[in-house]
Amino acid sequence: MEAQRFSMITNTEFDVNGETSTDDSPSLIVGEKRKRDSLELDRESTAEEGEVVLWRANFEEFLRRLRHMACIENVRASLDDGAVKVLKAMLDATRGLEKKVKTEKSVPLSLDNIFEEVIKSEEGRVMTLDDVRASLVQLGCPASARGIADSYSIDLKKIIESAQNDEVESIVLKRYGRDAYRIFRLLSKNGRLVETDKISDTTFVEKKDAPKILYKMWKDEYLHMEKLVLAPNRNILLWKVNKRPLWEHVLDEMFHAALNLSLRAAYEWDKEKEVINPLEAMTKEERQKQKNIRILLDSSLLKLDDAIMLFHNF
Repeated sequence: MEAQRFSMITNTEFDVNGETSTDDSPSLIVGEKRKRDSLELDRESTAEEGEVVLWRANFEEFLRRLRHMACIENVRASLDDGAVKVLKAMLDATRGLEKKVKTEKSVPLSLDNIFEEVIKSEEGRVMTLDDVRASLVQLGCPASARGIADSYSIDLKKIIESAQNDEVESIVLKRYGRDAYRIFRLLSKNGRLVETDKISDTTFVEKKDAPKILYKMWKDEYLHMEKLVLAPNRNILLWKVNKRPLWEHVLDEMFHAALNLSLRAAYEWDKEKEVINPLEAMTKEERQKQKNIRILLDSSLLKLDDAIMLFHNF
C-alpha cells in the first residue's frame, strides 16, 4: 500500500551501503543521470580529502509532492482524464521553480510548453492541442498575457480548498445525515449568517427539524451561531460556517481518530502474537477474520492520513 501510495517519489541513486545503482536504462532522464554523475564525483573528491558526506531528508520537497498528489487525486475525482494529464504535466514541469511548499498558483506556462509536457508521457500522446486547451478550461485556468504568448497557471489553493470542503461535507453527511448535509453545504457556500427559517425554506428541511439539526452541529462546533434580539420576547438565531476554526476542529478530530486507530491496530497485533501457534490455534475462518480486521485498520489509517494532509498547515 505504501509503495503504491508514494510511487510518485523518484527512486534514489544509492543503496544503503553507498553502492551506485546499475540501472543505466534509456528511461533515465538527462537530469537524473547528471545528478548521479555529480554525486559520484562529490563522493570521490570528499573521500580523497578525508571529509564525510552528510545527508538530510528534504521534508519541504516531500510535502510539496504530497500536496501535488492531493491536487491530482481531487481533480481525478471531479474532472476527466484529460484534465488530470494536463495538471500532472504542468506540476511536473514547474516543480523545480516553486519557491515554497504552500504555493497558491503554479508557475505560468505557455500553451505550447504545456502541450509539449503533456505529450511527453505515454498516456498524454493521444491528446491534441485543442484537447489541452479544453482541459485548461475545465481546470479554471484563464489565459494571462505574458509577453507575446498567453500563459496559464493552476490555482492550487482553490483545488485544496475544494478538497477540504468535500472532506468536511462527507463527515457531516456520515455523522448527521442528509438533511444536515444540505444545511451545512448551504451555509458553507454562502459564507455569511443565515436565519433558521431561511435555511429551512432553502434546503426543504422541515421547520420543526431544522433547529434541532442546527443546534446539534453547533454543539459539536461545526457551526457558528449568533442571537439577534428584535424585541424583549422575540429572538432570531443566525447561523454560519466559520471555516478556519472549523478546519482546526476537524484536524483535531482526525488526530484523535488516527490515535484510536493506531491503538486498535497495536491491540490486534498484540492479540495475534499472544497465540503460541496461530495456524493450529485458530480456524481458517478466524484467521481470515483477523486478516480482514488488520486490512481494514491499515486502509482506514491511510485514508485518514491523506485527509490529514489536506488540512496540514491550512
